[in-house]
Order: sequence, then C-alpha cells, then structure tokens
Amino acid sequence: MTGSEIAVMLVAVLVASTAQYTAGFGFSLLSVPIMALALETHDAVIVATWLGLITSGFQAVESRRAVDWPTARRLLIGTLTGIPIGLIVFTQVPESTLRFILGVSVLAATVVLARDFRLTRPGNGPEWIAGTVSGALASSLSTNGPPLVFVLQARRMPIAAFRATLSMVFTVANAASLIGFLVTGELAADISVRSALGIPCLVVGVALGSRLRRRVTEGSARHLVIGLLAVAGLSAVVAAL
Repeated sequence: MTGSEIAVMLVAVLVASTAQYTAGFGFSLLSVPIMALALETHDAVIVATWLGLITSGFQAVESRRAVDWPTARRLLIGTLTGIPIGLIVFTQVPESTLRFILGVSVLAATVVLARDFRLTRPGNGPEWIAGTVSGALASSLSTNGPPLVFVLQARRMPIAAFRATLSMVFTVANAASLIGFLVTGELAADISVRSALGIPCLVVGVALGSRLRRRVTEGSARHLVIGLLAVAGLSAVVAAL
C-alpha cells in the first residue's frame, strides 16, 4: 500500500467504527465505499471483513446479555446458508452489477422503513430470508447489514437488543467469510497483514462511538439507522455507475 492508500483506509476505519459502535451497524457499509476510492474493491472487502470481525466481536462480547438469542439463531443459520452463495457470486458476477442491485434495494428498504413499515404478523420467515441474503452479501461485498437492519427495525426491536443481536451475527458472519475466502484462495496475506494498520483508528472510533451512543434514544436511534441506510444505498449506487 502507498501512503495515500493507507491514509484513505485509516479515515474509512475511523468513520465506520464510530458509526458501528453508535448505531450497531455500518462498518462495512461505510468503510468499503470509502476504501474503494484508493484500494481495489476486493482488497477493501478483505480489510473491512478483518476489522469488522474485531469491532463486532468486541461489541458482541460486551453486550452479550442483551442479545435476542431466538432471533439471533435464526439469522445466524440463514447467514451461514447464504455465505457459500456469496462466495460463488464474488468470483462470477461483476462487482458493479452487485453494487447497483444492493444500492437500489437498500434505498427501497429505506423508503419502506421511513414510511413506518412494521412486521407485526407472527412467523419467522422474514428472519430466515434476511439472514440468507445477509450471508450472501457478507461473502460477496462485505456489506451484510441492510437485510438484518431492515427486519429488526421492522420488528421494532429495542436499540440495546438491536445492537447486541446485530453484533453477534456480524461476528459469526465475518469469521465464516474469512474462512471462505481462505478456502477459495481469495485471502491475500499481504492485505490481511496490512489490515492491522487500521486497529488504532478502530480503537479511537469505538471510543468516540461509546460517547455518542449515550446520547442516542430509541427515537433518535431509528432516525440514525434510516439515515445510515440512505447513505449506504446512495454510495453503493454511485460506486456502481
């Protein structure tokens, strides 16, 4: 990596880790598009997956008592089912096509949530579907948050459980994705080692997010989530064009 590439990576990690710790998601959604300005998208995905594993793992351990385990189990099983699909997509489908589809889908979901959509009917189908799609996105674009965020917001899950449940699922998804990259020969050793350069910025971002999350109420958390989804959707569409 050149000095400018490292600088872009560090800025991306700082911004994304702050958002992740504040809202409970957003690390890959924000870091991958920013890092892709200076790095190959493939490399950006690897860096985001490594560092996302660290920040999500820390949050998962810290907030484990708040995890909604029945929901987490359904999402995790779906995620692990979807990861092999994403690995195939990662090597076969043009990245710009994936990003465009992701961006349009996220923007559509954002509009639906902003109109106060709720999942009130009984049944676990939405969680299974969201988990599977999330797993496919995790191993193809490292942006697996939107389907999970959509279904948990539509269920009106309290913010503490929302953050904790997402962190647990993200941790497992990132670990499984890295194993998948390793098995398929997509895990470059040099990029993996250089990912460690982002750890100091990750720590600073977590500290900033810790301060900010104390000011986040249930109402403001919903607005923050919808805002982050909108930014993520727009950035994905722009990156695809």
